[in-house]
Amino acid sequence: MKKIFFLLTAFLFLIARGIACGNFFYALDKEGNLVPMGYSWKFPFNKDFNLELNVTKLKKLKAKLEKEKNYMLLSDYSLCLMKLGKPKEALDILIELYKHYPNEYKIAANLGTAYEINGQNDSALKYIKRDMQLNPNDHEGSEWVHVKILETKLALKKDPTYLTNHTVLQLTPAQKKDSIVLQHISIQLQERVPFTPVTLAPDELMASLFVDLADISASIKSIEYARAYYQIAKKYYNSQLPFLDAKIKEMERLMNKYSTIELKQDYKHFEGQRVKVGYFNYKELLSENNPTNYKVNWDKINTDVNSLLALVDFTKTTQAIKDSLVAQSKEQVGDLKLIPDDDSIVKKDSAIKPTSLKADETTDIKKQTSWANSFIWVYLLGAVFVVGLGYFIFSRFKKNKRS
Repeated sequence: MKKIFFLLTAFLFLIARGIACGNFFYALDKEGNLVPMGYSWKFPFNKDFNLELNVTKLKKLKAKLEKEKNYMLLSDYSLCLMKLGKPKEALDILIELYKHYPNEYKIAANLGTAYEINGQNDSALKYIKRDMQLNPNDHEGSEWVHVKILETKLALKKDPTYLTNHTVLQLTPAQKKDSIVLQHISIQLQERVPFTPVTLAPDELMASLFVDLADISASIKSIEYARAYYQIAKKYYNSQLPFLDAKIKEMERLMNKYSTIELKQDYKHFEGQRVKVGYFNYKELLSENNPTNYKVNWDKINTDVNSLLALVDFTKTTQAIKDSLVAQSKEQVGDLKLIPDDDSIVKKDSAIKPTSLKADETTDIKKQTSWANSFIWVYLLGAVFVVGLGYFIFSRFKKNKRS
């Protein structure tokens, strides 16, 4: 009985330790350098929008809009309409909002997106540049990628073969080794993939973006990820780019070459089992965001542009809205993002220079490590409790047996 008790104690402790620590993943770049990936390494792209979630957002925004008369709520409402497949109504709303609030970066950004979805790329480019002028840090400074995409769309209109001899981003050698550029492309693709459902025809523009993402990933992050990104370009977006097969095979060759490399001593201080990412199916990076095939009931949603605009009090300035929100007992604003109307504080000469930026590549890993470690004591204390309870029961059993 005593042996069984101690074996059970050791088993529970090992379980608690394994749960508390988790698996720490690492990958390899094309030079064979080990790259820590943290405790959660998959960051999939949503293939579509969560329709039910956006319908819920619309209802909440409508209720707040009727109460607060806030133009930013209607801007957010228009974005939900775009995601639900009503880009024309969203565009009409945003055109009117911009007339009243031309210095609001979020409206400029949404207006640029609405123009693009409606196929008006010239206007889209104008307003995305305006967004960058008002707030160079919008979308974490990644809007330069959006500008390049729109410029490529305009180039393709003049020359349909443009992408045969060009890439969308035309990255320099320095940019292809820049972690910030990698981050910016990822941010833009996270937003763009749901807006670009696949068709039978090749989408060479999206494929080109994933190729750029893969090239940088291979250099500074992960040949495993790079392989998956190349496969997304080829198999998901049906790209006919002639070099894709060779790039995929090269990543696989490198993965096999470095298969025996072990984790460096520098990274062995991370808690938990250390696991190499290795081969995985590219489909694991493409997430279905509307798994229930939810259908929107438009009979219960207001899409009438005039009645929606009538809900906004256009006499309210951004600053007045901010002051009102502060006065409401620090009421949570949610997704509301406001900037002052005063142009004097806006750096209009600012420009996005991705090659000059530097990133702290360990930030996400530290956050993930902290999150995982925060539960270690919880599980260990739980294990101690179980051991103590087991010991108590064992003692009582032993005492009763003697008596």
